[in-house]
Amino acid sequence: MPKKLLHSSFNQRIEFQTVNFVADDLTGDTVEKPVSLFKCWCAPQRRTMSQQFQLTGLGLDDTLTVAIRHNDKVQEATLAKYKNEIYEVVSISPDDTNNYIAYDYVVIRKKKGAGKRG
Repeated sequence: MPKKLLHSSFNQRIEFQTVNFVADDLTGDTVEKPVSLFKCWCAPQRRTMSQQFQLTGLGLDDTLTVAIRHNDKVQEATLAKYKNEIYEVVSISPDDTNNYIAYDYVVIRKKKGAGKRG
């Protein structure tokens, strides 16, 4: 039986983004421009020590897992803005069942070289 998530667990905001490549007006170089796909409430997921050790072996110990209400647009996301930090979307586990309430689990990792963005 799948884990039930309480509505009160969805207490953090997250914004999923994709990247468009546009030409810089000054230099003509191609630069990345984040484009917002959607914002929603998320529920950060806790890990057991056993899970953390397994993720360390896979090189995923610096990641976070968040649950969101099912949204098909999340498949297009490459970035996530969470707590004013930019994260890369590592993997998405969508719930494509016909259940009344379905959750997608998204694994994110803090983007290297990305500072805080307001």
